[in-house]
Amino acid sequence: MSMPIVPVPAGLDSELFCLGKGALKYLPEVLEKAFPGQAAFLVADENTWRAAGENAFEILKNAGTAVAGKYIFPGSPRLHPDFSYCEMLAEKFPAGCVPVAVGSGVINDLVKCGSSLKSLRYCCVPTACSVDGFTAAGAALVVNGTKKTVKCPAPKALCADVDILATAPAEMLASGYADLLTKIPAGADWVIADAFGEEPIRQDVWDMIQGNIRRWVADKNDMLAVFDGLAATGYSMQMYQESRPASGAEHLFSHVWEMEGLTKDGEDVSHGFKVGVGLLASTLLMEYVLEHSFEEVEPLMKPGLSVAERTAEIDGLLKLGCYGAAPKETALSKHLCGEKLALRRKEIKDLWSRLQDGIRAQIMPYHEAVEVLKNAGCPVRASEIGLSAEQFLHGIRTAQLIRRRYTVIDLLYEAGLLDEALKKLDVMF
Repeated sequence: MSMPIVPVPAGLDSELFCLGKGALKYLPEVLEKAFPGQAAFLVADENTWRAAGENAFEILKNAGTAVAGKYIFPGSPRLHPDFSYCEMLAEKFPAGCVPVAVGSGVINDLVKCGSSLKSLRYCCVPTACSVDGFTAAGAALVVNGTKKTVKCPAPKALCADVDILATAPAEMLASGYADLLTKIPAGADWVIADAFGEEPIRQDVWDMIQGNIRRWVADKNDMLAVFDGLAATGYSMQMYQESRPASGAEHLFSHVWEMEGLTKDGEDVSHGFKVGVGLLASTLLMEYVLEHSFEEVEPLMKPGLSVAERTAEIDGLLKLGCYGAAPKETALSKHLCGEKLALRRKEIKDLWSRLQDGIRAQIMPYHEAVEVLKNAGCPVRASEIGLSAEQFLHGIRTAQLIRRRYTVIDLLYEAGLLDEALKKLDVMF
């Protein structure tokens, strides 16, 4: 029986994708095709080692594939995506080896970045259908206290065994499903950015995701469709060389909550569950735009802040001191005041109806999104992921500081309407 290969778009970092039932047995062939003559170095945690790593090690040994070593992180507490682990792994990788990431999102990101630091290409063996980062260029990491996407190549090869993916805890598939669903409001954020000329839509990348997203999320239990969507999302980020195709305001909320050390019942909250709650918040903010004409909201627009006033506001939002130095600099670099703000507000007025049309055509209505997430076993209220009302709203305000990426929170902030729009989020407490 031949190795089950899934076609990969030409010209990407990823060149070989083996996906199917029992696919792990093809790992020696995957490595030989993608990395001829190179020895493997396996990285897992204690949980993913039991799920797939130990078997992978035996398969490679029995096939006569050279194994240069392994590193196994503790299985508990949940591994954090800290850049220091990438530096540690880079030191452990022998020159010329093939790092093999056996795990889900965090393991993959750590190996991805660690491999890049050592100028190595790597292979990914996913153990759960949980995130879109497996095939993405870039790793979502905490660097000097700030959550950011570190640029590094995607895996050259992937070997995904459906039998292994199916054994992952049910909440991991639910988390992956929620992450995939976020591409809908993330697309609306891109529509907003495109309208202002902040970041024009690239049509081929847009079509890859938005042309297929409704099919991928049609059945929460269709693991192959969900994994296909998550993988394609990663390809889109490789094509675009940035995470805009897969990430909007909902991911920025999640990044803030993660930097604040969000936990629920003493456990870290999964990426998918954080962005799932974030997508509902983002959708409500977009529905605020849909529900009002510009003539209705214009009298509610707060005056803009001076640089000194905005600096004080930023300092207040960052008072916990857990976000690193980058957010303040980023926020001040994009702050508009005086004539520049006046011009932007005129632009918002002129574009309001167009923005409404673009958002309405893109988003899934809030109540529908709630039901879809509930049916998939995902949380839909702030408290369900351990957020108080105060931390929930603080995260949304602070999210506008941490990236240059233009989203609905930038639109509402620049319009002086963010506080008004946030009132809609009361339903999520």
